[in-house]
Amino acid sequence: MNLTFDKKDELNGTISVSIEPNDFLPSYEKKLKDYGKKANIPGFRAGQAPKGVIEKMVGQSLLLEEVNGVASKALFDYIDEHKLHILGQPVMTEDTKIDELSKSNSYTFSFDIGLAPEFDLNISSSDKHQYLSVQVTETMVNDEIDRLKKQMGVLTDVAVMEENDLVYVELTELNEQNEVMDNGASAPSVPLALNTIKDADLKAEILKLKIEGSIHVNVFTLFNNDEQEMSHALNIPKQGIIDLNKTFSLTLKQIKRTTPAEMNQEFFDKVYGKDNVKSVEELQAKIKEEIGAYFSQQADHLLEHELFDSLVSKHNIQLPEPFLKRWLLDRHPEKFNASNVDTAFIPEANYLRNHLLEEKILVSNNIKIDENDIKAAAKSYTMQMFGGYNMGNLSDDILNSIIEPQLQKEDFRSRMINVAARKKVNEFLLNTITKDVKEVSVEEFNQIITAHNHQHHHDHNHSEDHEAAEL
Repeated sequence: MNLTFDKKDELNGTISVSIEPNDFLPSYEKKLKDYGKKANIPGFRAGQAPKGVIEKMVGQSLLLEEVNGVASKALFDYIDEHKLHILGQPVMTEDTKIDELSKSNSYTFSFDIGLAPEFDLNISSSDKHQYLSVQVTETMVNDEIDRLKKQMGVLTDVAVMEENDLVYVELTELNEQNEVMDNGASAPSVPLALNTIKDADLKAEILKLKIEGSIHVNVFTLFNNDEQEMSHALNIPKQGIIDLNKTFSLTLKQIKRTTPAEMNQEFFDKVYGKDNVKSVEELQAKIKEEIGAYFSQQADHLLEHELFDSLVSKHNIQLPEPFLKRWLLDRHPEKFNASNVDTAFIPEANYLRNHLLEEKILVSNNIKIDENDIKAAAKSYTMQMFGGYNMGNLSDDILNSIIEPQLQKEDFRSRMINVAARKKVNEFLLNTITKDVKEVSVEEFNQIITAHNHQHHHDHNHSEDHEAAEL
């Protein structure tokens, strides 16, 4: 067996694997013999068919399997031994053609490979990046307290509506003569938050109603043309919304008003747990701290993304793009084709450049990812997931019982390793670069974050399974 490596340039190369019959014949003969022992062929006793018969039946497939296996093992052993940092996977050269295999022939297989670029890390305190800061005001704290009081408040029945009330209405679909439609849509008790109705005239008309009072409404206007809300309220499939008549009868059934909770120890305990907060001053301090932490977290998140994009651009990371596109076409013809590969490769390339910079930072600074880091990433991920179901305060025992089985799964574990690695890299970057702090208002901050999220999600609107990032 003989292997040669022809390095075309810094990003491309070809490995040729030449194999002789003695490289694959011993294992081929053994597999042929093993197959013959188990084969049950008509006209012969089980396991007694002549070798020639067995070879005619399965010889080519076994020979192909062995030749490919020997060549592939030699190829990847060479890559490992010579520590070649490849991108994607080797692709057989177009001029490597073997029409028919023979036990007596020698074969040469050539594989093109894409090489990871070499570059020097250039990150220091001289890298200055804008960092947004929001001053937490007394008004912000008081607004949050008011929100919590309403959240913890009690709904009571009232007779006269106000704009922030919750009402329950009966909705009935009408025909063109404004009569109840046969087999039309109806719902006896639909909750409506008055302050969510965008049409000012319709809202004013509803506000005039007394209990059991009725008006005709445009149901699409009532729900702000939100088909999902209409489907849920009327209990009909979303696809059926288009067939509804616009005119419905609306009858007021109930008016509910939230009476805010009182500021006492019971309220403090409901919000933060028993005896964790014992006064209004402690509550204000706690809320101020949490609001500040929220803005800091969002500002860090924004800086991390912009910083990484900036650093990737600064390092001008080159890729073997023609090879990687060819590899994607060869590996996933159902996803990539000649007409879309140039466009579809852009997010793959962006992800790969980020991955290479991240890897360089980890290696150059001897940053290690240990089991505790992986578990911490899994816990954070799980808490965020359950937080959407108001189960964010899970105990460590419950969290461990959830994440330990998940971490046994290769896909989940790999994802958590990536999360832990990015966290370590972000910590390094934020401690290395210089933050140019800029004070902004809440409105400015929210506008910037919204614009960033929109652009970020647009740029990353593809699967997390980045094919080109397989190293």
